[in-house]
Amino acid sequence: MQLQSGRLLQGGKYRIERVLGQGGFGITYQAVQVALNRKVAIKEFFMKEYCNRDSETSHVSIPSEGSKELVGKFRQKFIKEAQNIAALNHPHIIRIHDIFEENGTAYYVMEYCDKGSLGDLVKRQGALDESEALRYIRQVADALGYIHERKMNHLDVKPGNILLDENRNAVLIDFGLSKRYDEEGNQTSTTPVGISHGYAPLEQYKKGGVGTFSPATDIYSLGATLYKLLTGQTPPEANDVMDDGLPALPSSVSSATASAIEKAMQSSKKNRPQSVAEFMSLLSGEGDDTVVPVDVKPAPHPDPSPAPHPDPTSAPSPVSPSSSWKKWAVPLTACVLVALAVLLWPKGGQDEKREDKVEASVAQSSTSQPASASSSKANVINGHKYVDLGLSVKWADCNIGASSPSDYGDYFAWGETSTKSDYSWATYEWCNGTYDSMTKYCINSKYGTVDNRKVLESSDDVARVKWGGSWRMPTVEEIKELYDRSKCTWTWTTQGGRKGYKVTGPNGNSIFLPAAGNRNGTGLFNRGSSGCYWSATLYENCSNSAYYLYFYSGGSYWDHWEFRGSGFTVRPVTE
Repeated sequence: MQLQSGRLLQGGKYRIERVLGQGGFGITYQAVQVALNRKVAIKEFFMKEYCNRDSETSHVSIPSEGSKELVGKFRQKFIKEAQNIAALNHPHIIRIHDIFEENGTAYYVMEYCDKGSLGDLVKRQGALDESEALRYIRQVADALGYIHERKMNHLDVKPGNILLDENRNAVLIDFGLSKRYDEEGNQTSTTPVGISHGYAPLEQYKKGGVGTFSPATDIYSLGATLYKLLTGQTPPEANDVMDDGLPALPSSVSSATASAIEKAMQSSKKNRPQSVAEFMSLLSGEGDDTVVPVDVKPAPHPDPSPAPHPDPTSAPSPVSPSSSWKKWAVPLTACVLVALAVLLWPKGGQDEKREDKVEASVAQSSTSQPASASSSKANVINGHKYVDLGLSVKWADCNIGASSPSDYGDYFAWGETSTKSDYSWATYEWCNGTYDSMTKYCINSKYGTVDNRKVLESSDDVARVKWGGSWRMPTVEEIKELYDRSKCTWTWTTQGGRKGYKVTGPNGNSIFLPAAGNRNGTGLFNRGSSGCYWSATLYENCSNSAYYLYFYSGGSYWDHWEFRGSGFTVRPVTE
């Protein structure tokens, strides 16, 4: 039995409107948050095989004494699920607004996505166009990459668990089967593993098969979801795929997408892409996305002018020693210059890789004329170049710690001015020794309240400290201006051997933002596929977080927020 329409919860704070869906462990309702007149979704813990409801009071009871322990265990898991989701801040993961206990059971309140699920969409209109399907898959892939960085597997990715919001963007829901893992990759819970047939890989059918962390498990489900979107058909179960392979995709599907699905749905997880970034590179038809060090690449040769066609009636002229030497002089000189750059380039700077510096040196020496306003001597403050994009502030042409616009640069925690090897709350400078190892959060810190502080102090602004002069970190409003589609054009491209976005301002000038990824703990994640650039602005709803510019190769970019101990890059601005 379900809650009736019009039923009030939390003393009238929420009003139930209708049932959206029901499963074995819960009921989801559309509701209204009365004070804000805002539509929300509310999920109620209700195990239909074990729970009863009083029709008058709505109170939930468990008739069988023998079932109380089991139901209590899953109720605590339900609450833990809500807490886990609430700790995640990603635009393609459902957001939790509230959690409470009432009527003898538990509830959590989520954002309401009014366009239904991808499963509903396919049911209504059949198979999707490849471009539309890939747009959704890239968004979900980015969400999975985000949780994988935090040693978490979703374990139930499928079209029915991907909703569409008012802007028709994909939102991943239902973390009821998700598992968290410790730093060694071992699971931290022993709850049963569920199965969504057609979307679950073989290891989910085996006892202990997902006992250790592996992104490859979710990647199988993501590939199966893409198969469903492109064909309108649920994929065969994993054991049938192992025996018979996948049924053919429509001939209109590109070879890169077909190959990515085939590799993602390999029976053995070691044969699948081992990260979301690797899967995304397969979708782009790029294969292995590893950056090749510059010093192992062959030296570039000049493009000679085409020689005139020989006269077939004339005899070949003898080649003199001097003409032979001239033939090889230009390429030999180029090789010598590149070798000298490798041998003589200075070895300074924090966290810089030798190949990064050589690449930047070769890229800079290959440009003989200024390409943009950033090359002009007039556009330099304290030795650092800026580009006037026609916005309210001028943007630096490279990241802090970078030697060229395409160089990744250094990574900093918010409010810190030095690089380090471990980016976590435990090492965060402003935690003031009050790191809680249980919650993995900083309880009290400088900037611990947002009532009287919105933006970093000058002494904690890495751009002011490192570059001096009028340089500073951008505010979130200045970041929003940069990605405002009515003002700037963003183009995913490659510059200096690095992937990232070319951002062109309203006056035609542009900057390049390399996809430097981010540092979390001791790891480096998503380099080459996403970028995270700190703003100077605290997130007003949680003082443990600050705003940043986020983008990824799927074609999206926006401001978001993240906990301040993360290691992100910084692109300074000036007035």
